[in-house]
Amino acid sequence: MSHPLYINNVYKVHILFFTGKTYRFRISNSGGTLSLNFRIQSHTMLLVEAEGSYTNQITLNSLDVHVGQSYSVLVTADQNDADFYIIASPKLLYATGIAGVGILHYSNSTTLAGGAHPSGPDAFDLGFSMNQAKSIRWNLTTGAARPNPQGSFNVSNIALSQTFILQSSRAEVNGQPRLVVNNVSYFTPDTSLKLADHLTNGTGVYELDEFPVQSVNVDTSYGTSVVSGNYRGWIELVFQNNMDDMDSWHLDGYSFFVVGFGNGHWTPDVRDTYNTIDPVARSTTQVYPHGWTAVYAFLDNPGMWNLRSQTLKNWYLGLQLYIRVYDPDPNPAKERPPPENLLFCGLFESQSLAPARHRHLNH
Repeated sequence: MSHPLYINNVYKVHILFFTGKTYRFRISNSGGTLSLNFRIQSHTMLLVEAEGSYTNQITLNSLDVHVGQSYSVLVTADQNDADFYIIASPKLLYATGIAGVGILHYSNSTTLAGGAHPSGPDAFDLGFSMNQAKSIRWNLTTGAARPNPQGSFNVSNIALSQTFILQSSRAEVNGQPRLVVNNVSYFTPDTSLKLADHLTNGTGVYELDEFPVQSVNVDTSYGTSVVSGNYRGWIELVFQNNMDDMDSWHLDGYSFFVVGFGNGHWTPDVRDTYNTIDPVARSTTQVYPHGWTAVYAFLDNPGMWNLRSQTLKNWYLGLQLYIRVYDPDPNPAKERPPPENLLFCGLFESQSLAPARHRHLNH
């Protein structure tokens, strides 16, 4: 059964335009499955922002917005006397008539929008999509707060302290169809990871750094995957998608710099193709089918952070792990201690708060 896509939870939203005015559109893919192509009939869009980062201003006829991503575009009302379609159509999907539809209505319009919806790029043209993604770069001339803690506006001179190569695949685990990262499908324990971290350094709940961060040379299995991230170190995350579907990845607690996309399998040699001068900083990145995406992140935020597929079915089926960024300094300005009303669960359901606070301060 086919279902329509929605714009602002309305099948046909109407937006009023006045000729000669310029409007900002904030476009977000709040779905959990499909990448979308967004376009406005007979209008171009000036891209200006991606998830809080100012971008180089490029003019687009359509824009691919992947799961969990957001953009701002400027649209000038340079038409007259008519209504126009606003379309959000799915990528990598054989379907007709499935689209979010809106109406751009000029204040002096005398003609209703009608006929066929304006066509966009081929939904299966991954070359178009990847080239567009590579063209989205940071605007270095706009005055704004920037997440690079080293004070520069590029990541060309950083020293990487870690590289995680994360390969996503389909597999059977204990007779069940699952998704695996480096042959491990995430298993959610009954005990909160952060609680276990405070009380026992994870003992009895997870084993730190058993997850293979650069290899798939292990049997497929379930695992509560927790790995160490070097505090105040730069990490390179390579997302290798060995599946037929588009994927999207997010890291809690951080923005990261998207430095590269490519087809096939990632190798160290492709670092020569990275954009380290003006990569855009964002919170979510797409990973193309049978391709790779590389990002840099500066791990200056202590905590237990979920790294996951933002595609909900993939997340549910096991595409996730946790990065434990540990700083021995108990300064609460860096990481707040447990609250007085902390709830205990799992292995620690019967324990009191006092030992938890004590162990936190001496962790």
